[in-house]
Amino acid sequence: MHIQRGDLTYTAVVSTEVAPLEILELLESISTLLYEYTGQVATELTIKENFVCVYQLLSEMIDSGRVVTTDTSVLRGLVPVPSLMGRVIENVSGFSTNTLANSTASHDAPWRARNIRHTSNQFFVDIVDRIDAIIDTTGTCVSYDILGDITCKSRLSGMPHLVMTLNRARELDDVAFHPCVVRRTWDAERMIAFVPPDGPFKLASYHMATQALSRSMPLRVLGEARCTENGMTVCVTVEPGETGSRSVENIRIRVPLDSRAYNIGVQCKSGTHMVTTSRRPQVEWTLDEIRPSDSAIRLVIQYSTRNAVQSDSTNAAFVTFEVPGYSVSSIKVDALRLLRESYKLFKGVRYSTVAGSFQVRF
Repeated sequence: MHIQRGDLTYTAVVSTEVAPLEILELLESISTLLYEYTGQVATELTIKENFVCVYQLLSEMIDSGRVVTTDTSVLRGLVPVPSLMGRVIENVSGFSTNTLANSTASHDAPWRARNIRHTSNQFFVDIVDRIDAIIDTTGTCVSYDILGDITCKSRLSGMPHLVMTLNRARELDDVAFHPCVVRRTWDAERMIAFVPPDGPFKLASYHMATQALSRSMPLRVLGEARCTENGMTVCVTVEPGETGSRSVENIRIRVPLDSRAYNIGVQCKSGTHMVTTSRRPQVEWTLDEIRPSDSAIRLVIQYSTRNAVQSDSTNAAFVTFEVPGYSVSSIKVDALRLLRESYKLFKGVRYSTVAGSFQVRF
């Protein structure tokens, strides 16, 4: 099994029957960790430059063919992020400057080291809702799901205990927590009690219960395709939806075309478009922003094909967007309390909504 990320292929060889998703998740975690450790998408050069660090990461993540941990906060305590001076010493002496920090880790909270000190004590929360939806030719939503992530960045001294209260906690299902969360508190009181790792980490991921959804759409997208004498005409219309007076940003609409399409013409009055014909012809339409007061915007694609009746086009548009400051699930942090520490906590919460698997059929 393998995944492709950038110029690198991450491959896993298995000798027995295993769950495919477990292996794919491991490969994805390795790719994410390399990005966090090197600060860029991993390439052959960055792997060579940080070979010792990569070797240590893999040895901590996998032991005797079994996955031990993929948690970033735990691995940062075991394998420090490489520095320029550390690489110079390693190249000259052949010895690693990385020292394992598990001796300073608390047995009660192995993801957090002891005696952490910060000049200012800050805790930031990002709640990102992701909409997975399928829209049919009439604009009716035939499939709708909201999934989300609660990610945090902690810069707290000592061994803080935090309790987070959400306004719609009982409407969440399929919740997956970071190991730092006390599960019994969530099961009994629907509050998230935890000792946070130091630095960035994902506190939880969730799915919004279907009966609690209002199926609101931050962006309305309609598609239409019709055959012409020598080919096809595809029209995509975009207009603002329900965003609570927020603007929709970074809109990208990708429209795959028939593999035999040629003489591709595009008409649009707003945004930019790019026609790609290298592998499979497609048109990508990019809009920087749509405000709630904007009117509908239209993209028209016309192309010729050798046999329009037997077209192999997907007849769908794939949409991505983001709405900063807007939560489609209406999940809010009601309270964030600090226990067992006496210093003043500076906290901040951000909300956003993005498109996940968002497909418009026509």
